[in-house]
Amino acid sequence: MGCCGGPPVPPGTRIQPVRTNGSTVDVSLNGQPDIQEEDDFDGPLNDRSCRDVVFLILLIACLGGMGYVGYLGVMSGNPNRLLFGVDSWGNVCNQPNTPIPNATNSGKDMTGLMNTFYYSFPSPIDPLVSQIVQTDNTVMCVRTCPGNSTMLTPADYADFATTSNSRVCFYDLDPSQYSLASISSGQCPTPPVLPHVSVLNRCVPKNRIDAAAAVAGAVTSILDTIDNDFTDKFVQDVETGWKEVCYLAAISSGVALFIVVVMRFIAAILIWTMYVLLILACLGGMGYCWYNWYTIQYAEVVVQETAKTWLAYAAIATAVGLVILLILLIMRKRLALVVQLFREAGNALGKMPLLLIQPLWTFLSFAAIMGGIGYIFLYVLTSSQPVVSQTGKVTFKDDELLFYLKWYFIFGALWVMNFILACQEVVIAGAVATWYFTRDKKNKLGWPIARSTGRLIRYHLGSVAFGSFIIAVVMLARLILAYIQKKLHGRGGPIVQFLLKCLQCCLWCFEKFLKFLNRNAYIEIAIYGYNFCKAAAKAFSLIVSNALRVAAINSVGDFVLLMGKLMVVAITICIGFVLVKDNQELNYVWVPLLLGGLASFVISHCFLSVYEMCIDTIFLCFCEDSERNDGITKPYYMSKNLMTFVENSRKAIEAREKYDAANKAVRRGSEA
Repeated sequence: MGCCGGPPVPPGTRIQPVRTNGSTVDVSLNGQPDIQEEDDFDGPLNDRSCRDVVFLILLIACLGGMGYVGYLGVMSGNPNRLLFGVDSWGNVCNQPNTPIPNATNSGKDMTGLMNTFYYSFPSPIDPLVSQIVQTDNTVMCVRTCPGNSTMLTPADYADFATTSNSRVCFYDLDPSQYSLASISSGQCPTPPVLPHVSVLNRCVPKNRIDAAAAVAGAVTSILDTIDNDFTDKFVQDVETGWKEVCYLAAISSGVALFIVVVMRFIAAILIWTMYVLLILACLGGMGYCWYNWYTIQYAEVVVQETAKTWLAYAAIATAVGLVILLILLIMRKRLALVVQLFREAGNALGKMPLLLIQPLWTFLSFAAIMGGIGYIFLYVLTSSQPVVSQTGKVTFKDDELLFYLKWYFIFGALWVMNFILACQEVVIAGAVATWYFTRDKKNKLGWPIARSTGRLIRYHLGSVAFGSFIIAVVMLARLILAYIQKKLHGRGGPIVQFLLKCLQCCLWCFEKFLKFLNRNAYIEIAIYGYNFCKAAAKAFSLIVSNALRVAAINSVGDFVLLMGKLMVVAITICIGFVLVKDNQELNYVWVPLLLGGLASFVISHCFLSVYEMCIDTIFLCFCEDSERNDGITKPYYMSKNLMTFVENSRKAIEAREKYDAANKAVRRGSEA
């Protein structure tokens, strides 16, 4: 059935099976035969229809609503209020301003004055994240924050205004007019004015930097005790070593690609090494406890309490060790399946190397779309109307409607974010499933990535919108709960805080489970073209029926992939150290290495996430293959190595060998 602008599949183009001498031979339109099992399923189905269209329409409508909210935000918001701050008269720092009615000092040109200075520094967090100015606290826009020495007199204020070309006293007051009367009238800050540092364009007293900047401020404060110019030197090293960081990012891409290529080989080494080490650790722990008990029990001076303690330790260690050894024995064959899945994933990527650049397209689209949404959200977040007090000072009051529309905008952003990531998973799953269910992978594979992308765009955007909608709802619930926690901090009591944290933990676990289920549902969609609910139900059924295999793949497989990421980071840092160790312009050699290491971890995660999706897809295809076929009357699609993990493995391998021989004979005859 065709859909979304495409015509239905012409009946004459489908392959019709005919029975010949007990075998099923498919005859296509060009008359060329090919041996195939008697089954109407031949890999990812081409005969599909659009699914979950309602959710695609809802996503489009949501985007339209976000556009309207963004329009309201642009009309009344200004991101510079958040980035640079606002003074007490409604002037946004570091930009020209238009006058506000009844606010005498508004409408000034603050270009270059990018820091806000508070006469009375408020609570630790508010000045960093809020654009609201309190009427009882005077705020000024300054070019630089007050320096390293404490200012005690009006002469100190005047000297600062002359040297920094910015004022801590009122704008309309000339520095020559600074006096004790100016201080008593509130036109100048009350001394002493302590040394300040700029944190997110807010002047924060140095003695409160750890409270104002939380963890970041605490780290900066500690480093400042080591080197007073640490921040300046750090920024200087970033400016000096940015080329080296780019080199390391490029090197890490090559290293990650190399790790992906060799992962099929090193995975077996890592998995079986870990398996042996766990066995040795269990035996060693049991032996150590029994040895200590024996030594104490048969010593010349026996301490009965100590002997009883070690006897208890030995008994517990033995019980736990035997359970672990039993689990390892049961999981032995499943670990071998994990090793083989890594090899199969490597084979799939070898046939479809362009899959490795899928994260690049995802990243570019993600960065462009989310960057635009984030920029518009800054307008929405700062959208408010000025309110002038009797003293002429200005505050900005949020519109109540826009307060709720902000949450709507956040939900839309979460939905779009998960939608983009889900599209990549469906494309990869469709391509790998096509590879898995293709008999002749050398000659018949075609363009699996393009075909998978086409199926996604043509049929399954609605299903992807459905799955990403569910995740977005849970993520929004977590954000709202975090907002409630912040509002109730210090008010609700320890019991309320404990319950909120438990609920937050439950939501986090539920989100992880849904993401795992969605990933497998997308694989089912890529194979069969189901709607989301049916695909999720089928995936859940397969996961439950293969619970031990799933546990092995997700625990051991994730560990191996993590080791692969750490290997990329370690190799990149080692190469980077050779590059920067003799660079005399750097104050701290570790700065470009740290940035390069972070970049290499992100890059390796992108590459290995494709590998992980390949493994999950091949495993689910393996389960589907085992469920639909028996390997004899209905030959498996899986490779011979994977056939060793099915019940009738010997007969299936023999049937596959006969099948391959018959297929080759038919092809030789057709070529002759």
